[in-house]
Amino acid sequence: MRSSVFRWDKAFTRKFLLVALPIVIQNLVASSLHIIDGVMIGQLGDAPYAAVTQANRYTFVFQLFMFGAASGCGIFFSQLWGKRDVKQMRAVMGLALRITLGIAVVFAGCALLMPGRVIGLFLPEGDSARYAVAYLTLVAPGYFIQSVDTVYATCMKSAEQTRIPMAAGVISILTNTFLNWVLIYGHLGLPALGVRGAAIATVISAGVSLVVNVTASYALKLPSAIGPRDLRLPDRAFLGRFFRLVTPVVFNEGLWSMGTTMYGVFYGRLGDAAVAAMGIYNTVDQLVNVLVYGFMNASAILVGGCLGAGDRDGAWLTAKRMLAGCIAAGAAVGMLMGFGRGALVGLFKVSPEAQGMAMLILLEASLFYWLRAINSINVVGILRSGGDTLYSMVLDTAALWLVGVPLVGVAALVWKLPIQQVYLFTFVEETIKAIIGMTRFRSKKWMHVLTEREV
Repeated sequence: MRSSVFRWDKAFTRKFLLVALPIVIQNLVASSLHIIDGVMIGQLGDAPYAAVTQANRYTFVFQLFMFGAASGCGIFFSQLWGKRDVKQMRAVMGLALRITLGIAVVFAGCALLMPGRVIGLFLPEGDSARYAVAYLTLVAPGYFIQSVDTVYATCMKSAEQTRIPMAAGVISILTNTFLNWVLIYGHLGLPALGVRGAAIATVISAGVSLVVNVTASYALKLPSAIGPRDLRLPDRAFLGRFFRLVTPVVFNEGLWSMGTTMYGVFYGRLGDAAVAAMGIYNTVDQLVNVLVYGFMNASAILVGGCLGAGDRDGAWLTAKRMLAGCIAAGAAVGMLMGFGRGALVGLFKVSPEAQGMAMLILLEASLFYWLRAINSINVVGILRSGGDTLYSMVLDTAALWLVGVPLVGVAALVWKLPIQQVYLFTFVEETIKAIIGMTRFRSKKWMHVLTEREV
């Protein structure tokens, strides 16, 4: 890479910070308070903590299907914003709402009609499974709220209005933490509801975020202020082009989430302590990943905006700058995770066995964090933002399902290795994905200008 990749001029740096900083702040607050949530639930014991961790794996699958639909539409949002075509942005938003609400119907329906079967995929029968069923049936109705909120937030972020979703996210998470304190333990004269209280707090906080984002959209007349006319279906030519681009992203996120959920299924067969250890790792990972996540989202917005404006050279330079910055951020995050893991794990009042496992898992993750950073920004922030959605889907899902899932499954179920050794096999998938993905990046074949033709 040339020196210009590392020497960010003032204008570029300012634009990056305006886009990325609110995203980083939002996710930093959210992840910090998720740790508090984990500590609160961990006080109830390994079984309730394992229950919430595994039930949330189902929610995680739903959220990634939803994220796939929203981020697929976000590719259009970013490029149309580069062209300042607000009318078409709202048409895309109408389609996005149809898709995400449809996804919510499927996932909420399964969770409400057959919660025992759903949880049975993640946990064997016992106390943990019973807690998980109670939690899931209360959380599932909130899927409808999340589906609408995600579309509004994605449209605003793509139009470089990242501060409003940041504010909505921060208010939502603060609400969730306060309600957890009240409802889990029974403060302020209310009964102690345990894991049920955590579920109720999650749904209410999602509603708070939606209210903030929707109110701001219409009060400020943002591109996300969709009207009844925007809900009408566009012409067939546009629909065909739209679904050719977005469908691979939905399947990409869906298949990837199911693959990583298979990891959770394997972990769930290693005992409550192993599940609790992975729950601690996942919570800490959310905290330290905020910087890389900010780079990833900023890259998708800035690269997509350049391509939408027809500036291929600007998109290429922006992509290289984002990639270089994200690798450096990933290395820094890994060091922080490695050196700070003792203090972070000590916050969780789970068994000493689970804490010991979590310490080793976090050490392993810290050594390979830069590798995960490369894949995050390249697949989601660069290739996908350039409209290279089919290639991204094949790369992401093939590496996971053909390499990662079989290796982790054999390690856990056949070789019966400890959780910390099983986890190491996930990095074989990451290595293969990085090698193939960087080859695609250097080819420049991922750059597609969606606004060259009328959409």
